[in-house]
This record gives sequence, structure tokens and C-alpha cells, in this order.
Amino acid sequence: MPLIRGSMREDVMTQSILEIRDLSTEFQTRSGTARAVDKVSMTLKAGETLCVVGESGCGKSITALSVMGLVPYPGKVVGGEVLLDGADLRTMTPKQLAEVRGNRISMIFQDPSSSLNPVHTVGRQISEVYRLHKNMGKREAEAAAIKMLAAVGIPDPERRMKAYPHEMSGGMAQRVMIAMALACQPEVLIADEPTTALDVTIQAQILDLMRDLQRDFGTAIILITHDLGVVAEMADHVAVMYAGQVVERADVHTLFKSPKHPYTQALLRSVPVLGEETDMLEVIDGRVPQLTHLPEGCLFAPRCRARRETDDPRCTTIRPALTELGEDHLCRCWLAAPADPLAHREEQPA
Repeated sequence: MPLIRGSMREDVMTQSILEIRDLSTEFQTRSGTARAVDKVSMTLKAGETLCVVGESGCGKSITALSVMGLVPYPGKVVGGEVLLDGADLRTMTPKQLAEVRGNRISMIFQDPSSSLNPVHTVGRQISEVYRLHKNMGKREAEAAAIKMLAAVGIPDPERRMKAYPHEMSGGMAQRVMIAMALACQPEVLIADEPTTALDVTIQAQILDLMRDLQRDFGTAIILITHDLGVVAEMADHVAVMYAGQVVERADVHTLFKSPKHPYTQALLRSVPVLGEETDMLEVIDGRVPQLTHLPEGCLFAPRCRARRETDDPRCTTIRPALTELGEDHLCRCWLAAPADPLAHREEQPA
């Protein structure tokens, strides 16, 4: 099992900066309605890192785009609240949302090559953030952009200001994305697989950079990843997603030491452990269900080893709700829930 940080940061504040309540997003497809995000709820405190994990297609990135109000067509957020310091982003006008997005809440996208504008220099793109949100003049914005490029570890920032995205390596382009996201020192940063496709050395540099900037600016971070090693290193709290739902949520120590959902347990068993020999890593049988044709009961039941061993009839007939197991530990599983089959039943979406 990956090494977990020795203790959680003592400077994490108790006040929630971002609250996501029952967020739901749907896509209309030829096969029917696909609920990609299903009543997802999360809370993020100032100075805290929340990691969101799960397989590809589990809804992590769509959740992030739903929070930012950037869900691509034909997707649509159909319910829930996204409260930033108590103000619901979903009820804001496009003008109000534009003032908040990139200023108080920012996002680092998974692929910088598709997120940076190829026809503008990186200096101009960062400068525009300052001019838009801080009302700076051209020279003042350029000076601030140079300072931010230096802060994210880009050498010779004055020269790099004149470079185009295609002239930069993957790691440098990702640093430019981070510089743009942190230009206005946002209260919340959403990072969607920020180290994907980067070599191990650059991955470590990017994660160190995020930690340093969080320490300097007090930014709260939602880090989306499938890498449990990154989770162990970075997270204060973890939300595990499967088929659009949060199936387990806990602080990082509890999740690694005492996971309760069979999906979380299977994910942890699929990670190599330093010092332990094994012939083959565990593979989770099957695949994430089609969102237009979901199982009647627990969404993980068709792939669940624990369900096959216990043969609990609730697993395939009644959809479980997210149930509190202990302090700050929630789990969506009948085998971890109280015995009453109706006590924690979840109404299925129409």
C-alpha cells in the first residue's frame, strides 16, 4: 500500500469554502438518458486537498466541469447546488459566473495542448487573466504574468512569455496552465489529472509545485486522479466515484487503512505494494455499466466479489444510499450498512 503522509496538515481551516450538494448531470443520447453525475455531494475546506478517484468513465471529470459550469453539449446539469462561500454558482448569470470563474475558482484541465490557445503566446494568455479579473493595464499585466511564470518554475520567464504553446514541452505547458489557473490566487483550484502523460520526474515536480502554491496562497484543491499513489501523497480527504456516484468518502488515513466499499477495496488491491511479492495484481472483473442501462440494485453489484460471496439479495434489488459509518466516513454499500433493508434505500432517478 502506498505510503500515506504522517499527519494531516494542522493549518487546514474548519470553514467550508465549497459545498457541492446533490449535483446531477445528464446527457441525452440515442440510447436514452445517461446520468453521468448522480446526486454527488462534497465539501471542501479552505487549505484542504480533496482527491476524487475512480476508473475512467466514472464521472470524475464531468463532476468537475459541472462545478465550473462548463459541461459540453448535449450534457446539462439538472439538479443540485454548487456553493462557493454560500453563493450558488448555478443561479448566477453568465456575467456573474465569468467574474468568478478563473478568479475565485479555477481549473487545470487534463490536456494543456487542447486547453491553451495555439495562436496566442503564453504570455498573452496569462496576461489576459489579469486584465480581465484584476483590471490591470497591459504592462502591469505582463509584469504580473512574468512573475507568475517564475513562481511555477519556468526558467527565463521573460523569453517564455513570447513562446507559443507548441514550442513548449508537456511539463512546461502544464506549468503554464497552472500559472493561468493560479494567476488570481483563487480560493478553489480544480485539477483534472494534472500529471497525465508526463514522465515521473515531471509528475513529482508538478505535485510539489501544487503543494508549494497551496501553502503560499492557502488555496483549497480538488484533485482528480486515478493514481492512488498521488492520493496517498496529496489528499486530506478522498471521494471514490463509480458510475456517476460517490460510493465512499473518508479522510485519507481511514480510506487506506479501513476501506469499506468493495470497489474501494478492489482498487487498493490492484496497486503494487513495495516489498511484497505477488504473481499477479488483482483485476476488477467486468466494466463500468452503461449509464443508460444501469443495474436495478447496487451499481457495482455485477462486478462485486463480496456480493457473490455473501449472496445478499439487497445488492441486486435495492439501490443503497450513502450511509454514515463513522465520523466523516460515508459508504454506499449494503454489506457495510445496517441490516434494515429500507433504512438506507435510495430512490432511483426517474
